[in-house]
Amino acid sequence: MRVTSIPPSLPFLPTLAEEILSGRLLPGFPGPQADPLRLAALTVYVPTRRAGRTLAAAFSARLGGAAAILPRIRTLSEEDEQDSFLGPAADALLPAMTPLHRRLILARLIRFWKAQLAGAALDMFGDADIVLPASASDALWLAGDLATLMDEATDEGVDLAALARLDLEDRLTGWWQLTRTFLSIVTEHWPAELERLGLADAARLRLAGAERMAARLDAEGSAEPIVIAGALTTVGPTLSLMRAVAQLTNGAVVLPGLDTRLDDESFRAIALRAAPAAAGHPQYALSRMLAGMGIDRADVAEIGPPPDPLLTARQTLFSEAMRPAQTTDHWRLIDDATRAALDGVVLMEAPDEAAEARAIAVAMRDALAAADTVVALATPDRALAQRVAAELERFGILANDSAGRPLGATPPGELARLALEAALRPGDPVVLISLLKHPLTRMGLDPAAARRGARAIELVALRGGTGVADAAELPALYARRLSARQAQGRRMPRAVRLLGADDLALGQRMAEGLAAALQPLIALRHEPALEVGPQARALTLALEALAAGTDGAPDVLYAEEAGIALADWLRGLIAAPSVEFPFSPDELPDVAAALMTDMRVAPRGGLSRRVFIWGALEARLQHADTLILGGLNEGSWPQAARADAFLSRLMRAEILLDPPERRIGLAAHDIWMSLGSRRLVLSRAERKGGAPAIASRWLQRLLAVADEAAIARARQDGAAILSAAARLDRTAEAPRHPRPEPRPPLAARPATLSVTEVERLVRDPYAVHARRILHLEPLEPLIRAPGAAERGTLFHDILARAVALGISPQQDDALERLLAAAREGFTEANLPPEVEAVWWPRMEAMAARYLDWERSRDERVAARIAEAGGRHAFADLGITLTGYADRIDIQTDGSAEIIDFKTGTEPSIKQARSLMAPQLPLEGAMLRLGAFEGIPAQTPLGALTYVRLRERDLYEEGLDKPGTARSEAISVDMLADDALARFRGLAAAYRNPDKGYLSRARPFRAGVMDGDYDHLARAREWAVVEDGGEDEA
Repeated sequence: MRVTSIPPSLPFLPTLAEEILSGRLLPGFPGPQADPLRLAALTVYVPTRRAGRTLAAAFSARLGGAAAILPRIRTLSEEDEQDSFLGPAADALLPAMTPLHRRLILARLIRFWKAQLAGAALDMFGDADIVLPASASDALWLAGDLATLMDEATDEGVDLAALARLDLEDRLTGWWQLTRTFLSIVTEHWPAELERLGLADAARLRLAGAERMAARLDAEGSAEPIVIAGALTTVGPTLSLMRAVAQLTNGAVVLPGLDTRLDDESFRAIALRAAPAAAGHPQYALSRMLAGMGIDRADVAEIGPPPDPLLTARQTLFSEAMRPAQTTDHWRLIDDATRAALDGVVLMEAPDEAAEARAIAVAMRDALAAADTVVALATPDRALAQRVAAELERFGILANDSAGRPLGATPPGELARLALEAALRPGDPVVLISLLKHPLTRMGLDPAAARRGARAIELVALRGGTGVADAAELPALYARRLSARQAQGRRMPRAVRLLGADDLALGQRMAEGLAAALQPLIALRHEPALEVGPQARALTLALEALAAGTDGAPDVLYAEEAGIALADWLRGLIAAPSVEFPFSPDELPDVAAALMTDMRVAPRGGLSRRVFIWGALEARLQHADTLILGGLNEGSWPQAARADAFLSRLMRAEILLDPPERRIGLAAHDIWMSLGSRRLVLSRAERKGGAPAIASRWLQRLLAVADEAAIARARQDGAAILSAAARLDRTAEAPRHPRPEPRPPLAARPATLSVTEVERLVRDPYAVHARRILHLEPLEPLIRAPGAAERGTLFHDILARAVALGISPQQDDALERLLAAAREGFTEANLPPEVEAVWWPRMEAMAARYLDWERSRDERVAARIAEAGGRHAFADLGITLTGYADRIDIQTDGSAEIIDFKTGTEPSIKQARSLMAPQLPLEGAMLRLGAFEGIPAQTPLGALTYVRLRERDLYEEGLDKPGTARSEAISVDMLADDALARFRGLAAAYRNPDKGYLSRARPFRAGVMDGDYDHLARAREWAVVEDGGEDEA
């Protein structure tokens, strides 16, 4: 029996190619090198396609350009390789079920299980919340997890039906009892489904193929040589196949990194399945494999050239560090030379994740200085991998990231998500704008025209005021709002005024095009529950219409790898057979996300052939001259050993499934196999997510056994890299600018101010400068559902309308007339039904309270003036003050009361009396100056009043205040005089060319920098300068 191993101190796949070509692995093969066809007779099985590609490259490199046909390189785990196992028997077996078909059927069974779940099964949990799949997408996510468990059980040769036969009632909590009933989906319903459909489970079919091939090889042998290399599996049929190949005279099995130097006591401890911790050892899977093939470790020979003594010593040190807990007393026997075997090992301990990624990128860049050097980062932490890829781009290096990108994160995938959200979940303007501005959205236009049309739609229809962002209604919304914009005249927002006629026309065309493109999906809104196929067809039609170019073809949608992946995904969904799993179309966005989650897109071309980023699985059997192991923290590498959602540890043990620690053992083996790299960088962050992180158990063990001086050297090398990385973003201290206070010439300063702008001039003069002098207008906010501000405006308009209609509180039909006026206002506002349902009862209640309030004051009111506009020019100051009063009531004594209706609590009485909110006192001063038409100058000011229109109350607050023993009286005349004096002083100050417009002179809330122009004033920067810290004083 020929079973060999390549030690981790040698590169596995290049060594394998060398051993095959040299004839040392298979005696007599390939024979004379002059025969270029001889090598083609060989079949090599490797674990993954990536390993297969690397092995082919290793053969080509070893042949040095000589003509030859390479061996057949196949994978053990790929479903499309099952025919190579089955051989002539393949036609006699049932066809395999596709993964999508299986997932849909499992989701249907899960939904059925939930519907049939007896109430008694839930009563056992009392008042506890039990989360069960509530939607189609929930069922699909759970189906994916269930499929993973099924494959694991199949690989381990475990029958999940054994759970039902076990007597565990007294040892399982209620939750695990419930999961036993849930797994009846697999044990009872799933086999029946397969039989009904005449299909086979793909994993079982693959293992059946391995069993048949093993039987055939045992009975007939093989005329052609076979090698199985790099497998790390405990699957019974695969082990049988490996044993059969090893017994062939022209066959061989090559194990990855069997530790032949570890003492027998330790190796026996690893093989104990009863100890969960043993499953976390890097040799656990190999020990199981040897036991499954009936081979003793002593019978396994190491192959390959003599390894570098430095790497051999490193391998011994790591072997000692990883030894099982039962024999750690042997650590005291380690010799000094082994403890110091860290030459070529670098230890980087970064302060945080960002610093770790930056340092790894620097280490990878520096490694490329040597010609033909290959450098790789191996990490299971995708966030770290993405950070490193981004950091490498600053050096112009495009790393070859093996994981690629999720299909949903590519432009075609994003287009699909946005189309589904916009069509089936209307209302979010962000989604609609994102869809319109997506680079693949063309709708028959060239990219530049599509961009202009999208901008026109955004500025005209989707910004400013309220509304519903519904693609189906977008053409009508655009036309209606365009007419309203044009009626604004000079009050039209500047951004809209800058749009040309061609832009506006493009906007209308794109609005109509979007509604038409999404119509197949929009039509689903009114459909009952449908299967995934018809809904996928509607999605495909919509996407192709969105991406149609000027020639009508959706070429950009299916271009490059991401487009090809999207086409494959859509094709699979459309072709999915009916499985009686219908769902409501409004669930389609979530269903699509669930079904797209496993699709990843690997880019081709333009990437470095010397810089790689590998996940833990992709790194297996790979080799790099410099290898960086990143994210060596507990919870990251290794990940926590969590029990799955379906089986407790007890349940797994009872049916002989490996414990969760087995995954830790596989991860430990990945670390073990990394030792063949000449330069090995061990990297971790001391803090992750803002919290302290714990070093990986393997790193802790290594630091426990290694020589302190060697560790110090490794840390010193790492510190040098960290220091170089930190210097990348370290620049000379940039000068910090003081608080801006521009001083424009007097001729540029505004000659007119409204009473509301006076308050802004007091609090934030820079904002007045930006708007009135620089003519910078912030973009209007996106349209939204009507809120408190719109409610206040509507109620104000209704009360003004009541005054204009002459509704007297003494009239018998006053309430009916007021409510009729309110109904007209609500009709014109065109509120969404759900908003009107809340606001109208509030309006009815407020109307009654309002009339009661009016009656209480009717005797002293001679006339009511609503929406009174005022204007007064101060010739000596060269400025005009304007303002609008909600109401001015002329009293029977000839005085006037100015009323401001408020539906909120701002401004407060205190702010108004202190003149920090001077609007009402200034209107009082304007009234006495005769600024309001129809009210003569010197009209006595009787009162300044806020009327609060609250949800359950209506009350008034006057600004006057009687004197007390502790405070002076405040009269409205005093307030008006003070407000006028302050205004004159303010206006005079700004007629001085040396007076600047200071940013945030008296902010409403210190530290809150959300003003429209705070970013332009660089408020956060100068606030730090002035305060000497991070917060504004």
